[in-house]
Amino acid sequence: MLTKEQLEQWDRDGYLVIPDLINPDYCEELRDAITRTIFDKLDLINHPRTCFTTYEANNGEQDKQMMSEYFLNSGDNISFFFEEGAVDETGSFTLPAHSAINKIGHALHTDVPEFEDLCFSPNILEICRDLGLEDPVLPQSMYIFKSPGLGGVVTPHKDSTFLHTGGTALVGLWIPIDDATPDNGCLWFIPGSHREPATLFMNRSKEGGECEFVGKKNDNFDHDDEYVCVPAKAGSLVIIHGDVVHKSYANTSENPRNAFTFHLYEGKGAKWAETNWNLPTEKGTFVHMFDTEKSK
Repeated sequence: MLTKEQLEQWDRDGYLVIPDLINPDYCEELRDAITRTIFDKLDLINHPRTCFTTYEANNGEQDKQMMSEYFLNSGDNISFFFEEGAVDETGSFTLPAHSAINKIGHALHTDVPEFEDLCFSPNILEICRDLGLEDPVLPQSMYIFKSPGLGGVVTPHKDSTFLHTGGTALVGLWIPIDDATPDNGCLWFIPGSHREPATLFMNRSKEGGECEFVGKKNDNFDHDDEYVCVPAKAGSLVIIHGDVVHKSYANTSENPRNAFTFHLYEGKGAKWAETNWNLPTEKGTFVHMFDTEKSK
């Protein structure tokens, strides 16, 4: 499926946009599936007011999401995270709760049929082979909202800060459900930055119940002149190397920028560290991609 030129671009830049992975009707099926999931699974009365940010809060306190048991236990189920500013100091929503959701994760690939079908579709499996993955494993999946006028900034980061494979390949697959534009928060990348490994890691504490950041951010995170804007049409696929620096700005438009994303790592030779926030459970949400092919 991937051409020689596309693979060369992937090796050079650390990211690649593949147009038209899925059609507009399929995008709407996924949107409908996530709406159904919200109304079936979200108990607003008893739900923790857990917000999402990428790194530490601006006041220097460690990101509250990373310290919550709710986040650490979300790897094998459907969990909901809200935008910063959507919940006040008393735990009350500052706007309609269903409009305040930042993301839903992290087991959509096993718990929601529409997303399961997409993750293990023939095109995705072919892309895994084209990228040279011998035993791709899918540990997590997320649906990200970035609502108009609310969806916030995602600060510069490398995905390998959050998922530690012991040195084997880590790849993100990001599928916009809406057209991703500069106004509504498309992705920005530093081409070639995947050649420098991550030096900052989010580790699960030995005591459990929280995570902490160890190390320091790579020096080029703040090199604003090196970022390239990467718009993507709805239904396209953006492939993201685990060590490429990327970010997105707030959604300042009147249009949503929903996206579905999941990660893969090379299972052959991998050592999934106990310091990872997301650890395998008996539910089996760490799925070996090619095994799904054999079971059909």
